[in-house]
Amino acid sequence: MDSLENLRIKLHRVVSVYGIVHTNHFCFDGWLKKTGFYCLFLISCGLLISCEEDKNNVKKEEYKGPISEVYGINMTYSDSARLVVRMSTEAQLTMANEDKIYPKEVRVFFFDRMGNNTTKLRGDSARFIRAKNLYRVIGRVQINNQVKNEILETDELFWSPDTKKIYTDKPVDIKTPDQVLHGVGMDSNQDFTDYTIRRVTGVVSVKSLPQ
Repeated sequence: MDSLENLRIKLHRVVSVYGIVHTNHFCFDGWLKKTGFYCLFLISCGLLISCEEDKNNVKKEEYKGPISEVYGINMTYSDSARLVVRMSTEAQLTMANEDKIYPKEVRVFFFDRMGNNTTKLRGDSARFIRAKNLYRVIGRVQINNQVKNEILETDELFWSPDTKKIYTDKPVDIKTPDQVLHGVGMDSNQDFTDYTIRRVTGVVSVKSLPQ
């Protein structure tokens, strides 16, 4: 009954739109039945009801993009007024959950107590996970310890400013002056001077490599 009454109300609205006035001398229902417009009004009202239902069912899409964008990033981390880390990249996108996305190449420079840049880290892109205060660097990741002349290459790397540690679960290649180490998983201090390969899968002497 409620649906029928709603339909009757819709019909009266449509009639009012077309300028038809309901008076004591004019029976609306009778008029509809006696004219050839009866089906037309039913179809029109059905369309109106359908449109209103569609509008009510449409959910607003939640915006998931960045809330701010900053370009030309050059950030520094200090400890007791001493420069420890510097990071540079072209763009920083801040998300609603305060995560930060770095879609372009990221470069991180680590400094020793004398202020010398000893280690470089780079990746194709990165993300700062705010909830864990953790950086995830991905895509052709490379760490270069310039003091020991050792280079690590992998596809993904995590860096924690809190613990000053870097680690990965992915396959790694570490090139030293004497050999090339292949393995899966690695843990190290952030300047890559003290590291451990979780599972070594191969060791190749540099002398045995083709010149």
